[in-house]
Order: sequence, then structure tokens, then C-alpha cells
Amino acid sequence: MNKTPSVLGSHESQYTFYLPNAPILPKNWHHTQADAIPSLISLNGNHWRKIVTIMAKIMCPLEDWKTYRDNDLLKKAESIYIGAKTLSPQAQVHIISGQTAAERLALDVKKFQSINEKSVLKTFQSHLIVPYLDYRQYPNTLIAVTRDYLTTL
Repeated sequence: MNKTPSVLGSHESQYTFYLPNAPILPKNWHHTQADAIPSLISLNGNHWRKIVTIMAKIMCPLEDWKTYRDNDLLKKAESIYIGAKTLSPQAQVHIISGQTAAERLALDVKKFQSINEKSVLKTFQSHLIVPYLDYRQYPNTLIAVTRDYLTTL
């Protein structure tokens, strides 16, 4: 098994998710493989299944997020930066998952404004600070708010 690189997905993706911790990757894993996401889930279990499922629900252009997750996620539009201290220079939208990822990026969170009544999602230009990608912190109602917001960018 290989140690995870700092970027999963296309280096030229439009949307970059920033996460604090890396998954374990199968040997010779690459995001363009047909079974890239299913093999990542198989090796890492429920925790990473939740992460990639929430990503797919946010990014899926249709309601069939399961097919999107298993076949398209990380192949074109999205990437994951793990433990990043700088933002992706290619991404047009930056989705920062959790306080740890935001702190590593040294973002001036005072510039961010809440986009919902619970003040969970915060935005500044094309930067969005969201809860960690786990259903307890990021339920479907909040995923819907995120998807709606992304359509305005």
C-alpha cells in the first residue's frame, strides 16, 4: 500500500475539497481508474465512504449521486487536497472541510460571511468553509444548501 499523495483527483479540477487526513490507497491506485472510488471505499471503510458520498451529493449534477460517486467523482471536476497549506491555483471554487483544514490554510475567517441561518456554512468570494464531511456534522439539508450556493458562483 502506498502513502497518499497530497492531491487526489485532477490537478486541473474546477472544485477543490480540502481535508485534514488522507485515506490509505491501494497499490498503483489512480483517480482515473474505473473502480477508483469503490476501491478507496473498500480499503478505508465507512469513514471514507461518508466523505466521498457527501462530496458526490454536493457535486452531482443529477440526483443519481451513487453512480456519480462510483464512476465520475475525482475524474474531472473535483480534487481533494489533503493537509494543504496553500490553495489550489487552478480551482475556481475552494471547499474547505472543517476547522483543521481551514487553520492549516491560514485563512482569515473574519472575512467569511454566513450563508445560512445556523452560521455553519461560511463564504468569502469562491471560498466555502463547510463542516467536516460526516453525516453527523453535514446532514442532507446542509448538503442541499451547499449545492444551491454553488449554483450562484
